[in-house]
Formats: sequence, C-alpha cells, structure tokens
Amino acid sequence: MGIQLNSEFCGLPCRVLMNKAPPMARAEDRLIEVTRKLMGEDYEALIVYEDQDPIGLITNKDIMRWLIETEDKASLLVKDLVSVPLITVDIDTPLNDALGVMRKYGIGCLGVQEHRTVRGLVTEEGIREFCETYPHYLRQYSS
Repeated sequence: MGIQLNSEFCGLPCRVLMNKAPPMARAEDRLIEVTRKLMGEDYEALIVYEDQDPIGLITNKDIMRWLIETEDKASLLVKDLVSVPLITVDIDTPLNDALGVMRKYGIGCLGVQEHRTVRGLVTEEGIREFCETYPHYLRQYSS
C-alpha cells in the first residue's frame, strides 16, 4: 500500500475515481454461481448484501483462495467468504484520505457512500492506474 499521490491529485474526491457500478451478490447466493456470473467482467471486488444492507466485500483474491482450498465448491455460499464489515468513506472524501483508510485497515478496496447508500467502490489499484494513465484528466478536473 505504498501509493503516493501527487499533491495536485490528493484533494480530488472519491467520486472522480470510484467504480459506479460494482458487482453485487446476496449473502445466501452460492459462490460458484456468482463466480460464473462474473466471468469475463472486469472487477476487483463485489459488494455483498444481506437483507438489502451492504455487509462486506469479496475480492478476486478471496475467490482464488476458495478455488484452491475448497473441496466442496458447490455448497459454499457468498457469506462464507465475505470480509465484514464493509468499510466505507463518503463520496466527497479526498483520495489521499481514502488511501489513508486503506492503509489503516490493510485493505485495497473501500465502499463509497452518499447519504448512507453505497454508490460505488474505490480501489488502490484503480487510483494508481488512473493517475498513471490519465493525469491530464485529473489536472483538468482539479482546475
């Protein structure tokens, strides 16, 4: 978790870089079915809901670990792998502060909420990739 943002990007809000349509699953879904559904999609994590409330995340790393370690893949449910609680930041939280929360908890992904509703995800990898690929866009946004 060693990403350092250029000072001109530090104050940009999470809304600029969040994934606005992260995949979702219900806690009672079978993990194998969720994984099949997500094949071919570009995602780093999915939000897990229980009774219509977001409770946590499952990352690609969690799913890879499951593939290697689990004997009975058909019976595993999403709730068996979910990392709880879902750690969130406000949609207007500066990127630098969001990275600080990720470092504090040793995670690479945060929920982004607006008025207590999860609106998306922001990831350390996504921030790094965007800053390296589109610095001209960030400069324009911050002006």
